[in-house]
Amino acid sequence: MTEVIMGTPRFRGRVRRPQVLVIGGGLAGMAAALAARQAGATVAVVSEGAGVLELASGCIDRLAVPEGSLPPEHPYRLIGMAAVDEELAAFQKAMEAAGYPLAADGPGAGGSHVITALGSRRRTHLVAPGMAAPPPGEPLWVVGFRGLRDFHPAVVAAGLRRSDPAADVAWGEVELPGAPEDVHPVALARQLEDEAYRRQVIERVAAVRPQGRGGAALLPAVLGLSGAAAVRRALAEGLGMRVVEVLLPPPSVPGLRLADALRRAVQQAGVDLAIGARAVEARREGGRVRHVVTRGPGGRITYEAEAYVLATGGLMGNGLTAEGRSVREPLFDLPVSAPDGEWADPRFLPAEGHPFVRVGVAVDGRLRPPGYTNLFVCGRALAGYDPYAEGSGGGVAVATGGAAGREAARLVAGGEPR
Repeated sequence: MTEVIMGTPRFRGRVRRPQVLVIGGGLAGMAAALAARQAGATVAVVSEGAGVLELASGCIDRLAVPEGSLPPEHPYRLIGMAAVDEELAAFQKAMEAAGYPLAADGPGAGGSHVITALGSRRRTHLVAPGMAAPPPGEPLWVVGFRGLRDFHPAVVAAGLRRSDPAADVAWGEVELPGAPEDVHPVALARQLEDEAYRRQVIERVAAVRPQGRGGAALLPAVLGLSGAAAVRRALAEGLGMRVVEVLLPPPSVPGLRLADALRRAVQQAGVDLAIGARAVEARREGGRVRHVVTRGPGGRITYEAEAYVLATGGLMGNGLTAEGRSVREPLFDLPVSAPDGEWADPRFLPAEGHPFVRVGVAVDGRLRPPGYTNLFVCGRALAGYDPYAEGSGGGVAVATGGAAGREAARLVAGGEPR
């Protein structure tokens, strides 16, 4: 991948000196960069890739289990639930400014749920635009596109009826222009941003709408990328119904929308963003990181920052590497906390999760690993939590990313002797 410097670079040359360097460009890294910049630090982000948001829903979960059930080493416990909610609120504000308004959770609010491709209502915290589930009792019409894998309107309708036997749910399916046999979600999202193609699709959907049908139309979450709001608006006007997108398995179009909004947000904030730059070397003196070296097609670049945020992900994102039962953090060689006993439960989806999912770097209350004063760790690299069993993945990424970014900026501003 070619190294791409997005925006107007503030740091040039073979040696660059931002006050805060964020290593990793996923959800946690971007949240850290935004928080550090908002706190007044100059910030650069280096990332080997664009993160794994194409695997995410585009929504931000907070927690689906009781807070009291979390272990002491859980990231939420380390930073405190008040800080978690402050960081989530700050992130929501930043995303709204970037044109991606996330609807906040609220007691009894329909906006606290999304509908999945199995027709279930799943609780979340910050809901992606256009995905807030209609309230129970509202008539629903599920519409599918032939050839689109992983979305079957009859399955969605049946799932909705199982959860609410009295629900008024109908479904239909249309053939897309050109009658493709295999439809890729991202390709269809791009096509729907073409006005002429979109008009044909709307005409076909409107033609199968049951007469007199009101309520909400549920369509797969493929309704555009950067122009998603316009696509949803055109469909709603053409059908005379509210349009709601249904969450699909990856690749996630809403996840790609969130990634695009994050890039806009950090650029608007004045963060240097280098995509395609892999961090390959770090130098430490005493308890301080002195520099990090990246390598890309343009050669080696040395970053000499005052504070560093590690947001390279866990085992899935290659932020941690494993050989047999040995797991290590490859850039700083940080100690990794791993289970002593069995790593996996023989059950496929145990309610308490698999022990290996909690593997990660142990940190203190300021998210610093042992022995470091100017290095902060956030997101999936952290030990002590299971984003799947807890329903906390996006929340931990945003909250610890924001907290790590602010801690880094505080250190730069003299919040602790250096």
